[in-house]
Amino acid sequence: MLAIVHNGGFVGLGYVDGAARPAGFVFGFLGIYDYHFRHHSHMLAVRREHRGTGLALALKEAQRDHCLDQGIEIMAWTMDPLEALNARFNFGKLGTYAREYHRDFYGLMPDKLNAGLPSDRFYVEWPIGMDRTYKRLRGEDHPPALEGAEAEGVRYLLRAAGDRPAPQDPPSGESHLLVEIPSDFQGLKRRDASLALEWRIAARGAFEEAFGQGYAAVEFLRAADGRGAYLLVPQPRRAEGPAETK
Repeated sequence: MLAIVHNGGFVGLGYVDGAARPAGFVFGFLGIYDYHFRHHSHMLAVRREHRGTGLALALKEAQRDHCLDQGIEIMAWTMDPLEALNARFNFGKLGTYAREYHRDFYGLMPDKLNAGLPSDRFYVEWPIGMDRTYKRLRGEDHPPALEGAEAEGVRYLLRAAGDRPAPQDPPSGESHLLVEIPSDFQGLKRRDASLALEWRIAARGAFEEAFGQGYAAVEFLRAADGRGAYLLVPQPRRAEGPAETK
């Protein structure tokens, strides 16, 4: 890790109330993607008792500042697309987007968060210098409500029917699409592992179909009743950033 830091990588530690041990950390390194340098944020973790305090956001901002000083324009990392809390943080707080879906990216993972399921992942990208990113970090811009998208008739590719996933018709040129995920995937997995796998496979099908047709996930919308769904929009070309949302 020291060698990585000495060669442009980043390790940030977060402390709370003068404690001797860190309450959280973030770690990333330089990489190349499509012949351009970017920063891959490999790990971000906050101790359970300090979650929800803003520490994760502070660590991510410190990492962003480091990258901006290097002239880096994009940070990227992987995330489980079925984890609603992570989706709210990455898409809602930071303003990331995703246009790549990787099946079983890490292979078999025996830890309690991933055991028993394929380690499917989004590859999320964060355009750290964009005005939208700055506004999200300052709390000046927020995702729209899911109820608003539903009222406008935005169609679902995948939605819940009770506890079960209910795939809908594939994309047919729509300007906006929705993909619903469970509000508490870890709780669902503890209750019913087979149902969790059913959600994994259904979400995989929806995202692979949409991303294969040039869509990207650009927001995570929440409803007052706790439901959550990704908002997808079509992308003109990979070289360009994500399309603006309504």
